[in-house]
Amino acid sequence: MSFPSDCIEHQISTAHEAWQLLNTDLPQFNAVYKIWNSWHEATVTDAKIKTIVNDVVVIAYARMTLRNGTLSKNPRHYHSEKHIDDLLLRLVAVSQFPKAKNIPEYGWSLLSIFMACHDLRQSEDDKHFDIIGNNEKASYKEALRIISAIDKEKILFQEHKELLKLMIYGSTFGEGKDNLGNIYQGNLVEYLVGLINYFEDVDLEIAYLACDIDTANVAASLKDYANSSINVYQEIQEISNGEISAYNFFGEQQEKYFFNLQQFNSELGKQAFLQLKAENEPKIKAICEKIKRLDKNLSNQEVVENYKNIVRAYL
Repeated sequence: MSFPSDCIEHQISTAHEAWQLLNTDLPQFNAVYKIWNSWHEATVTDAKIKTIVNDVVVIAYARMTLRNGTLSKNPRHYHSEKHIDDLLLRLVAVSQFPKAKNIPEYGWSLLSIFMACHDLRQSEDDKHFDIIGNNEKASYKEALRIISAIDKEKILFQEHKELLKLMIYGSTFGEGKDNLGNIYQGNLVEYLVGLINYFEDVDLEIAYLACDIDTANVAASLKDYANSSINVYQEIQEISNGEISAYNFFGEQQEKYFFNLQQFNSELGKQAFLQLKAENEPKIKAICEKIKRLDKNLSNQEVVENYKNIVRAYL
């Protein structure tokens, strides 16, 4: 599949167009932007790189809010510009931990691009794909088009395109077996790394870290984690062809996600998030058990309301 550009790409093709949209219709973007941009300005020394990365992030953000977010005709509950907000702020927070000194400058710029671009596409055909999701493949293609249009001198990450691909492809999340019977679960980055051997250890750390930050809602406050899980449920419920059982989602599936599928693989991710996730573990375990004991005849909305009430008791 070729994953061509769409009308949103044509509508927002430059940083100027992106800023026009954001300043006019989404001025609240500036609060997160100022935090991230101040950090990136202080972290990266190459002025040209900083400008290019800045423009990539702003264009991707504007497209996300138009395609799936606040300014969309069909806004998503989870995969919107608010998800980019969360990830950019997590990225800045992670950079303050001691092991962050092992990440090179290009790593922080690549990670910034990942946070803004890896979920750009969310509506691709999922009937014809291999292990890597078509949303992730399409998002990578769009990210390359954004970079190519901005980076006329081709100075940005020419040697790191395969790393960016690993980061975005690796953010595919799921479980199952490949054609050879190899088991994969959680995000795919660890599985994909097992198929290739040409990345340096530092680049593997960057790829692992990208996916760790993407799923670090497990290390957020219980209130924020619960809100994100409700947003995920509401989103998949809206795009699904059939009813998604809230009883299963907030019970067995949440338990599987939190304890089995989601894992931190980067050294920096472990340092930043592992203890916080551990503090949530007994609460999530108890919450899932209470959900599983609910009356199975409750409606999905009733289960969601019960979930909210159960969570409140642990805050």
